[in-house]
Amino acid sequence: MQTALRTALPETELAGRANFAPHARVAREERPVQGSGLPLTIRGLRKSFGDNEVLRGIDLHIPAGQFVAIVGKSGCGKSTLLRLIAGLEKIDSGSISFGDAAVQPEDIRVMFQEPRLLPWARVLSNVEVGLGRDRASKDAHARAEQALTEVGLTDKRDQWPSVLSGGQKQRVALARALVSRPRVLAFDEPLGALDALTRISMQRLLERVWRDQGFTAILVTHDVAEAVALADRVLVIDEGRIAHDVVVNAGRPRERGSAELASLEASILSHLLSAEDRT
Repeated sequence: MQTALRTALPETELAGRANFAPHARVAREERPVQGSGLPLTIRGLRKSFGDNEVLRGIDLHIPAGQFVAIVGKSGCGKSTLLRLIAGLEKIDSGSISFGDAAVQPEDIRVMFQEPRLLPWARVLSNVEVGLGRDRASKDAHARAEQALTEVGLTDKRDQWPSVLSGGQKQRVALARALVSRPRVLAFDEPLGALDALTRISMQRLLERVWRDQGFTAILVTHDVAEAVALADRVLVIDEGRIAHDVVVNAGRPRERGSAELASLEASILSHLLSAEDRT
């Protein structure tokens, strides 16, 4: 049995030692990224809940600053993988490393489907929560206001969460995640509860802040069109393993509904439907 660990060994050493899954094509088309994102290397990752083995040996390398989307049928382990990366679940065996960086708690943030705002705190204070131990710093207010500016909600700084729309609440949640300038930002189906137009607007916002800040982005979603519209790579999880690793080479900004994106979406959906037919 492998020893469960979260390490910061040099990225080149781990990437060279990793025995990547034969069914997972590791993307070599790595675009140069100027930013603060962390590289991510996963080796032999396994996770079970009782007798249910959810992840059965994940091997994966994500270059710094890349935008990766993870799709798969319900219960395939998408969110479990995300929570392990974020340190919200304990690894059973295998390893997760972030290159040779000394990772701090504020370097990795998660945005969930529910905004999870504090109802007794105004918008600005909710954003300041994302600063963690720096919340008491002299520039906390200024940093929170800057984060609100980035998501277009400066005018809502003194509002209570109860008066905000669903899309506005998610923007506050995004500002809270961004305020500490994370180096890895994990999105666990953050747009799933939004209406179609608001969802498209939020997708554009996610892409813009990712491009502006250069963090490594990992998105779990059930929406294949969303995955193709946002990501550099789309990973298909099936039976606890990476079954397919699809590179999205389309330029940005992407033309929604284009033949190129539609073809990629159809290909990924065929993988998902094939997996569904086997169950």
